Amino acid sequence: MVSEEITKIKDDLSPAYKRIATFILKEYSQVGFMSIEELSSMAGASKASVVRFSRRLGFSGFNELKKTIQHELRKRLLPYEKIATTELDRAPVENQLKLLRQNEINNLKNTLSGIGEEELHKWIDTIRAASNIYFGGFGATKHVVSLMRYTISVLQRKPTWLLSGSVSDFSFKIKLMERNDALIVMTFPPYSKEVEYMVDFALERNVRTLLVTDSVDCPVYSKAYSSILCENNSLLFGNSFVGPIAVAEMIGNFIILSEKKTGMEEMKRLFEVEERGYKAIKIDGKNK
Repeated sequence: MVSEEITKIKDDLSPAYKRIATFILKEYSQVGFMSIEELSSMAGASKASVVRFSRRLGFSGFNELKKTIQHELRKRLLPYEKIATTELDRAPVENQLKLLRQNEINNLKNTLSGIGEEELHKWIDTIRAASNIYFGGFGATKHVVSLMRYTISVLQRKPTWLLSGSVSDFSFKIKLMERNDALIVMTFPPYSKEVEYMVDFALERNVRTLLVTDSVDCPVYSKAYSSILCENNSLLFGNSFVGPIAVAEMIGNFIILSEKKTGMEEMKRLFEVEERGYKAIKIDGKNK
């Protein structure tokens, strides 16, 4: 976060930079909506100093700094606060569609471009080596992690378990965790305390955790064996799930590519089981 970076360097700054840093930290929620003229005036520094300070933080200039702060501020808002503060409803439908579409395109692009080859190998190797795979997710995230579970179950011939609900709903499942298993969890703000519990439990059992989340600020980020960060910015809802759904699809595709024969055999097996089931239903229907 920008505020954390400013706090780290504040004591080593020149007087002019320190005034800018102090003002930004004090009025953080306002800075994202100020002009450079307003900030320089209220911080008691020149516009040139504001630009140079922004570059000191690694930004191209004040506009990029301001946009980053705006993005951070929006992520802190609760869904009803986003709805209350949006001005999107005042725009023509054509513009609404354009902005909403572009937002999700950005989420998808930033998520997929951020997946590194090293992390991808960790995921695929862990999934392939696991004896059992556990999937954890709560609230709306439960449905996304269920999709990933389905995708991986189709392509792998090993037991999978969905962990959700209350602790008593999944405790009888996680008590079976062993060293060669894998835990895949998804969690987004507000982060789930249940996920923290199951990740700690997995660590005790030397079970590797594969994490899908939005930020390194996630409470279990440092405990995961490998993490994939998703851009989850939503203009109106709490989180966007375009990125996590794409990750589920991406992992499934790479499982096929890493073990083509197994993937083909399991897909064929699934098709045969389903075909047999539909034939049985058709026959029963005729008998009635």
